[in-house]
Amino acid sequence: MIKKFGLLLLMAIYFLIAYTLLEYYDITCVFLEFLKIPCPGCGMTRALVSLLNMDFVEAVKHNVVVFFMPYVFAYIFFDFKGRVHNVLLGLIGIIAGVNWLIKIILFLGGYVNVL
Repeated sequence: MIKKFGLLLLMAIYFLIAYTLLEYYDITCVFLEFLKIPCPGCGMTRALVSLLNMDFVEAVKHNVVVFFMPYVFAYIFFDFKGRVHNVLLGLIGIIAGVNWLIKIILFLGGYVNVL
């Protein structure tokens, strides 16, 4: 229970910082601002909006990881146990990593505009 509360508190602090940076400093992504490459979650909001509009192709273009986020949140908040869940979470991590590398390569090549 304390672990979940700590996670929720950490998420609230993150969103407060993100809101402050966006609202007052016009920084949309700290990762992109300072490292000059897109972060692993880049495009997640646009992907979620596309998914809610039933535009699955656009959701994949923005960030394919959006399809796996419900499972990840369920894994964290419902304390899934067992080898199968660990393997699935590992596969999601690999997919997210590959997605990020492809996005960086396309971004650096000038093929993708993340803003």
